[in-house]
This record gives sequence, structure tokens and C-alpha cells, in this order.
Amino acid sequence: MSLGFLKSLSVLVLIGAVLLTGCTSSNVEQASCDQADWYELGRRDGSQGSSSDRLDQHRHACSKQFRPDWETMYTNGRNAGLVEYCEPKNGYELGRMGIAYLYVCPSTVEPKFVEAYRKGQRAHDLELESKRLDVQIDQLNQRLLVSNNKYDQKELSTELSQLKKVRAQKEKELSNYSKN
Repeated sequence: MSLGFLKSLSVLVLIGAVLLTGCTSSNVEQASCDQADWYELGRRDGSQGSSSDRLDQHRHACSKQFRPDWETMYTNGRNAGLVEYCEPKNGYELGRMGIAYLYVCPSTVEPKFVEAYRKGQRAHDLELESKRLDVQIDQLNQRLLVSNNKYDQKELSTELSQLKKVRAQKEKELSNYSKN
């Protein structure tokens, strides 16, 4: 098997695992509520940026068995997970991937997180703009190859040159966002 195939297979397995985890309505349903590690459950939810509504889903899954001390353990764990989630570096990566932020970070760390998240969003937007420009450049190159008219060739060359300059500017701006 090729290295590329193995990498692709690894990515698909990882995506499948994430989707499988995301599709279950509650991790508590997999085990009995009495046996659940409520702190760890909260920590995992917090580290994924889940809203506090997630506890309501777990509470609903446990129904009448749910105890107040579980809520305390879950909340403590979720707060610990949010410390990890609310790191500015994570905010940048989430923004760059185009993942929505649900405003779950504590007010003491949220400004730095949001600042990094917005930088990541800008980097994401620049990447999309660059891809759009690449498509336009490719299309102009194709048109230039088949053109027999000297006037059209000159116009296409001028337009192509301008697009390449804009593309280079976007790439430079993106590299500045990647350094921060």
C-alpha cells in the first residue's frame, strides 16, 4: 500500500470516529448513569466547546436517576475542559477551519480567544479568496492558450498579470496571519 493511501485511510477513520461520537445524543446512554464519570464527561464536553445545554441532554438521558452531585461534577469538569478549549491557539485554529464559536468561554479569557478566532476566520477567508483567484487564473490561462487574436491575448495577459498580483498579495497577507 502506498503512503498516500494509508494517510487517506487514517483521515477517513478519524473523520468516522468524530462523526460517530457526534451522532450519539449522549455519551451517558452508552453506560448507566450511575457508572458514568461525570467530571470526565463534562471535561470532554468543555474541551469541545459544547454549550451548557449539553448537560440538559445528559440529564434528559438519565431522566429520574439524575442526581444534583452529578451536575456539580459535570460542571467542574466542563469548566476544566473550557480552559483547554479557550486557548487563543485553539481559537485561531477553529476560525481557520471555519468552525462556529458558540461563545462558551469565560469572560476572563474570551477577549483573547475571540481575537485569535477572528484572525483565524480572516485566514480562512483569505484561503478561500486565494482558491477563487487560482480558479480564475487557471481559466484565463486556458483562454490565453486557445486565443488566436493578438488583441485578446494582450487583454488576457494584462488581466492575468493583475490577478497574479492580487493572488500574491493575498498569499502575503495570509502568511502574516499564519505567523501570529
